[in-house]
Amino acid sequence: MENAVSFGMWLMLFASVTVAFAAGLLEFIWRDTTDYDMEFLWNYRYTLEDLHLDRKE
Repeated sequence: MENAVSFGMWLMLFASVTVAFAAGLLEFIWRDTTDYDMEFLWNYRYTLEDLHLDRKE
């Protein structure tokens, strides 16, 4: 029983670290992609409001 509890705790720790890393990576990619699109794809012809995008800060 003690091994099962220990395994469950390690599994929850691993899952928490994995989810936190994925969330951070997703946020970085989202911000970087939006900036790239605004600069190179749209050449700053439109604002974020024109494209119906909201900047989260």
